[in-house]
Amino acid sequence: MLPEISAVPGVTFVETMIKLMNHELHGRVLGWRPNDIIAGRFTDNINNYQLGVLEAIRFTTLRLKDSLTRMGESDRYDPDLEQALNYFMNSATRFWFPSAEGSYDEAVSHLKNFVVKLQKGQRNFYYRKDTLVALINSYRDLLGNVNKNLVASPISWFRTDDHFYYAKGVAHVYFEILKVCRVGFEKQLASTMYGIEFMDTIIHELYRAEEVDPWIILDSDLGSIFANHRANLNAPLSEAVHLMGTLSTL
Repeated sequence: MLPEISAVPGVTFVETMIKLMNHELHGRVLGWRPNDIIAGRFTDNINNYQLGVLEAIRFTTLRLKDSLTRMGESDRYDPDLEQALNYFMNSATRFWFPSAEGSYDEAVSHLKNFVVKLQKGQRNFYYRKDTLVALINSYRDLLGNVNKNLVASPISWFRTDDHFYYAKGVAHVYFEILKVCRVGFEKQLASTMYGIEFMDTIIHELYRAEEVDPWIILDSDLGSIFANHRANLNAPLSEAVHLMGTLSTL
């Protein structure tokens, strides 16, 4: 189901980013794992999932700062978004001075400040074709790189699940953010032939990726009776990349 979004452009978009990062920082037992010296050694699946979420949030924040909230090249950057991006770029494995969690909490605080600005009319979020295309192109670039790692062969069995869960983290952010975009940018999508249909199919493929959730990651040959979960996840994500590329040219 598509979400109901705020009547104030951009509010739900940014609140979704906040929700996604807050879940990884505070919604999980032990919170942020990649910099956990003890538990992190035994939870590499969650570690890599969180790294995927972080990378997708970084790409989203960059587009939010550079295009979604600016009228043109001469329009100024919002300082809270600049700070949010700076904090999100800090190392995910840093234990302290500052810790990864501390940096990302600061980033989330700046995103919350920006939401307040949107609600007060002090800043704008623009529903335009060019801003949506810029976001889609950024997402396509990252997801294309993710797919290369998913189909890389051969790789160590011990790294198979790393690539799998990293891709799952990226895809999860895309799934949640693009559902919001599907509602917010509906007029822009509708003005392009098959724009809504392409976006709906992209979201459907990301949903398929969400549903690939095996208990154990297998990396068997494609002709084997056993699964190759990298390939199973790559299939919907490859289709999403293809559709993103097509949508961005319409």
